Amino acid sequence: MASDLPTTYLDYPDAFKFYFQQTADDLAWANANATPVNEGPWGDVPAVQIFYIGINTAGERIRLPQISSFWRYEPSNIQLAVSDDRDHHKTYYVYGRPGSIDVVRIELGPSMPGILIERPKGSQPVQSTGLIDGKDFYFRECEGVWSLSIGGVDVLDQPDWYHEEKHDKPNELSEKAVYSLIAKGADLFRNGTPTMAVEP
Repeated sequence: MASDLPTTYLDYPDAFKFYFQQTADDLAWANANATPVNEGPWGDVPAVQIFYIGINTAGERIRLPQISSFWRYEPSNIQLAVSDDRDHHKTYYVYGRPGSIDVVRIELGPSMPGILIERPKGSQPVQSTGLIDGKDFYFRECEGVWSLSIGGVDVLDQPDWYHEEKHDKPNELSEKAVYSLIAKGADLFRNGTPTMAVEP
């Protein structure tokens, strides 16, 4: 998938400079165009204010009308006691500064009516998340089989609706093809196609 980094740069300091300038530009744009969301607290980790902004395929910043639960900010890890020894702790890095205002950039696929799509990530499996008619969805493709889960308390393990089928390009699924399959799944969901059983 395409990167936001410049195609060429002299060395790592140039890449870091680009990243920090991009972050500053994102924050300035968000302050002028979006409303921060309070997230947290998480146990002993204080709450933070987050700006959610979308980045379209042209690299332009856009406001997000809704946020998928997959995209919500939360610390990746916190300091936890090791279960078998009270004197030891395992410390993990927490992104962001307590009480700070940060920006979460969500790279979006093409605009479709009622659908917000995160650009696909990974390979074997290819995955994408987003919203279909306000409900969380999770798309997954691996070795010629794609699936779409929509809604539910746990859209991964217990979705309200699930569909799975084979496709004819197991080793050449392009980003455009992913969007097409998500649109196909959305049509099946909207047309009342019965849900399938989720594979364990």
